[in-house]
Amino acid sequence: MAKLPKKGKNPRESKKKPKKGNTYDKILKENFRELVVPLVFRQEGIDPVSSEPLPEEINSTINRKIDFLMRILEKNGSESIVHIEFQTRMPRAMVYRVAEYHGLLLAKYKLPIRHFVVYLGKSRTKAPTELPKALQFSGFKLIALNQIPFDDLIKSKIPEEIILAIFAHYPNHDPERVARIILYRLKEVFKDEASLRKFITQLTLLSQLRNLDGYVKQIANSMPITIDLRENALVKDLIAEVQAEAEVYRQLAKEQGQQIEEQRQQVEEQRQQAEEQRQHTRTAILKLYQTLHLEPALIATVFEISVQEVMDILNAAE
Repeated sequence: MAKLPKKGKNPRESKKKPKKGNTYDKILKENFRELVVPLVFRQEGIDPVSSEPLPEEINSTINRKIDFLMRILEKNGSESIVHIEFQTRMPRAMVYRVAEYHGLLLAKYKLPIRHFVVYLGKSRTKAPTELPKALQFSGFKLIALNQIPFDDLIKSKIPEEIILAIFAHYPNHDPERVARIILYRLKEVFKDEASLRKFITQLTLLSQLRNLDGYVKQIANSMPITIDLRENALVKDLIAEVQAEAEVYRQLAKEQGQQIEEQRQQVEEQRQQAEEQRQHTRTAILKLYQTLHLEPALIATVFEISVQEVMDILNAAE
C-alpha cells in the first residue's frame, strides 16, 4: 500500500506565559453565561424542572492507547481513517469509549472514520454497538445574535435581552443611536440604582466587541446616574488580575536578569581561569628554558603549542 503524504506536525509549544487577553475573556464569558443562557432557553423552549451545573473543563487525556489506527486512500480517491480495537472481554460501555475516540480523532484528522471492534472472547456478547439516536451527534444549531432584529430585543422587558441588542441586527440605526437606545431602555426597566449600575457595567464590557464602548461610556456619563466602573466587582476583579499578571511579568524579568548576571559571572570566571592557565604556562616555559636549558622546539612539543608561541613568550620575558 502506498504511503500517504505525511501531514505537518504542530510546532512544540513554547514555555507558557500569561496572556493579557485571558482576564478579559474570562469576564466576557462570565457575562455571556448570565445573559445568553436564558435567551437560548427561551428561544428553544427549554424549561427545566431542575438543573445542576457541571465542570466546564473537559479532560481529554486517555490513558489507554488506541490498538490500531491507519489513514487510507482508496482507488476512488476518498481518504479516511480506519480504527480497530481488540477486546478479549466486551464491556457494555464500549460504544461510549469508541464515541470518545471518535470525537478526538475527528478533531485531529478531520476525516471520515470507520470504527471496528474485534471481539476475541469465548462467550457471545450482548454489548450495544450503536448509540441511541438521542445520544448521536449530528451537528449543532446556530444562534447568530447579529441576525436577530434589534427591535425584537430592545422591546423586551428582560434586561439580559436588552443588553444583547448591542449584538443584534440594526441596519437602520447608527452605532451611537444604538448605544443610546439600549442605555435609556435599561433605565426604563430598572428603577433601582444598584441594578442599573450592574447592567450598564456589563453593557460597557460587552460593547467592546463592537467597538461601541466609547459611545456607551460617554452616554452613561451624561445620564443622571453616576456610574463608577472601578467600584464594580467585575471590574475590580479585572484590575486585580491585570495587576497580578504584571507582577508575574516583573518576576520573569527579574529572573531573566539574574540568569544574565550569572552567565556574565561564569564567563568572567572562565576568562580568569584561562588567564591563570596562560600565566602558569608562561612560567613553566621560562623555567624549562632558563633552568633546564631545553630547546624551544622541545618545549613546544611538551606543551603542544607552536615554536613561534614559545619564542614569543621567551622574547617577552627579556
